[in-house]
Amino acid sequence: MKKYKRYHSTIKTSYALGIHEQILPYSFTSSIPRSTSQSWKELNPEKFVGNEFAAQVENAIIRFDMSEFKEEHSAALLYGAPPGYVGYEEGGLLVNKIRQKPYSIVLFDEIEKAHASVFDVFLQIMDEGKLHDRLGKEGDFSNAIILFTSNIGSEFIVESFGKGEIPPSSKLLEMMSRFFRPEFLGRLTETIPFAPISRDNALKIFEIHLKKELLDLAKNLNIELIISKEAKEYLSTEGYDIKYGARPLKGVIRGRLRRPLAKKIVAGEFKDGDKVEVALEGEEIVWNKME
Repeated sequence: MKKYKRYHSTIKTSYALGIHEQILPYSFTSSIPRSTSQSWKELNPEKFVGNEFAAQVENAIIRFDMSEFKEEHSAALLYGAPPGYVGYEEGGLLVNKIRQKPYSIVLFDEIEKAHASVFDVFLQIMDEGKLHDRLGKEGDFSNAIILFTSNIGSEFIVESFGKGEIPPSSKLLEMMSRFFRPEFLGRLTETIPFAPISRDNALKIFEIHLKKELLDLAKNLNIELIISKEAKEYLSTEGYDIKYGARPLKGVIRGRLRRPLAKKIVAGEFKDGDKVEVALEGEEIVWNKME
């Protein structure tokens, strides 16, 4: 929870001063290691804004992967295509989403990958708190939290946390100034470094991926899988990397669990209605059919 406290503090201060009906949204940038970036996809609103405000943003995370906005024309996806072009009648993607969920955390992930034209959209939102699409519809961001993430400075962050130090925001801003326009950086509410994923958190992420990649699949096949605590800890450690964090976990689950299960089903070892235990013996993952 410590890594969220600076977000909590800014939001609570605003409410305490009676200015929660603010005109402009809060805009943060978090410089994060590559090992951490995937965890933003499972962003928990309660942890991010605090218990007091979680109800307002529950199920209201709007995420944009900036690697999909590399081209000059990409900005038009956010506020709509020009008249006469395909998609004009649909309006802007960002405007539509914020109109549907005005109390939102709007996450622009890995912004260094976006084309410079996209930053003009960011500036308008941060300046005016509003964005209009080509159809004239207005998107109001005054009740939103805008979060930009970047991998810039990630090696410095990993090195600093490895020494038990918190990377200073001033140093991160200096690094970001080599890539981002000063008018963008100057409009941010705060710049916050995000710590690399710990082994404990890697285990929690492993549990999430395990359910999606394996347990739900087995359930659909009417096979009950019981995976021992020791096996989970061993595999989550195998899939953890100080540089890449939890990213390799999916590969471990697919290679060490999903594929072997599929082979055993094809071979007729396991069938509909079976109960199977996955355990650790030494450094080997073993499969035992339970009676």
